[in-house]
Amino acid sequence: MAARNRPRAPLKEEADAHEERDLWTKIVRELQELQRMSERVQVLTTETQREEERHAEGDASLEDLKILKKLYTEHQELADKEQLTLQSVLEWNDLLIALRTATEGGDRGGEKKRKRKIDDAGAADSPSSRNTKVARSMSAAPDPHNGLQKDSEVAYRLPKQKNAEGMWIQCIIVGIAGDGNKRKYEVQDPEPDEAGGHGTTYKASANALILIPKDSAGLPPYPPGKQVLARYPETTTFYRAEVMGTKADGTCRLKFEGEEEVGKETEVERRLVLDVGNK
Repeated sequence: MAARNRPRAPLKEEADAHEERDLWTKIVRELQELQRMSERVQVLTTETQREEERHAEGDASLEDLKILKKLYTEHQELADKEQLTLQSVLEWNDLLIALRTATEGGDRGGEKKRKRKIDDAGAADSPSSRNTKVARSMSAAPDPHNGLQKDSEVAYRLPKQKNAEGMWIQCIIVGIAGDGNKRKYEVQDPEPDEAGGHGTTYKASANALILIPKDSAGLPPYPPGKQVLARYPETTTFYRAEVMGTKADGTCRLKFEGEEEVGKETEVERRLVLDVGNK
């Protein structure tokens, strides 16, 4: 199979713009959620004051106390959720500022070429010096840590680098630190480094990881036209692709973005075709 020769500059610019648009969309969505929560808090405050005033001069019944407890509990839960959501917005905004500053400055950090079988396209080997702290998913999204555990195979999104084409690489989780929203993962590239030593390790948040299923059995087929992230055959790099169809054995027929050969379809094992979602 011939190596893939993909134009780098257009793909890089498109990827940069795509990441910034995604971040802005998430920030707007979180702010809308904060507005909804704020409106609900105002309603709860009014209802709570009314209940407290109603029982100020007399003994409250058991049912009255249950109503008050329910109001207090919802108020507390909303306050906690507002705090987490606001912190997420601040972190997304910090990252967006870092991306925009780096883009306008014409550089997103140094680059070290990664050697991949069959694929001579470069991807960053060292983390960027810019801030990439993204610790939480949106409050309305599923738990981003679900299924992520030691020895799990994952697709890991490298920090942005100048002229870096491959944003996602296959890694293995080798360590986990922290709990809840502060949980961080240590992931390792299975490929040896250029000196033949152990693969590079990275620190990552759940937002930068996508779990790779252990096998393809039982995985549902993707509908034609679905935009996915898939591992290019005989490499450990993932690229965006469009699903063209599914074979009887579950193998996906894909068209990779930037493929040199017009109309080329590539078959990829189902477990290595990932739903990128809002990442």
